[in-house]
Amino acid sequence: MEFEVIRKLFNIKQNDGFSENDIRKACEKHGSLPFILQEYYRQLGNYKQINQTQNILCQPSELIEAKEYLIFYKENQYVVQWAIKKSDLNKDNPPVYCSWNENEFKLESENLLDFLYAMAFFQAASWGLEYCSEDLYMISEEQAQIIRNRYKKIDYELHQWMNISYYGNCDDEVICMIENSDYDMLYASSNQQHFDEMKEFIDKLELDSY
Repeated sequence: MEFEVIRKLFNIKQNDGFSENDIRKACEKHGSLPFILQEYYRQLGNYKQINQTQNILCQPSELIEAKEYLIFYKENQYVVQWAIKKSDLNKDNPPVYCSWNENEFKLESENLLDFLYAMAFFQAASWGLEYCSEDLYMISEEQAQIIRNRYKKIDYELHQWMNISYYGNCDDEVICMIENSDYDMLYASSNQQHFDEMKEFIDKLELDSY
């Protein structure tokens, strides 16, 4: 398990994770942790641009128990939390659930790996990559369709917190669309040439921003 999707998106070659001791203590405290989460902590857990740009990965020592769930990821003002069922902690790649203010938890992703990829794309678009749009753009459904016609849909999505989908033609770029009455849109890349190509295309749409 190398998390290749994230490594290519952020152009990461080296590991920067938590220590084996940190991970072991968390496993002992909570009985177990999913294999995918352990590996993510071990390889990528300390990369701030992936895990703290907008939303925040809980450190192994700061996992939060909430009734029958264990919270491991949180929105930056703690309005929204993402968690794994305690009964699933011994599974390699369990489902992830989303809650507002630790109330009802609803299914966010069928498995943990897909969630980590979906959140990484959000962090990347939200000014986590070296080359990124300075503004948040407002786009109509018609403008969104123009972007969809040019860029391929990326498999990973978020739905419970907000409806967020991603697009891109290269492994190191992302266009993020957030549904509201129409859409908010951000874009970014770890490759300057690919970013410049996206910018040239998007500038032609003459979008409003805020």
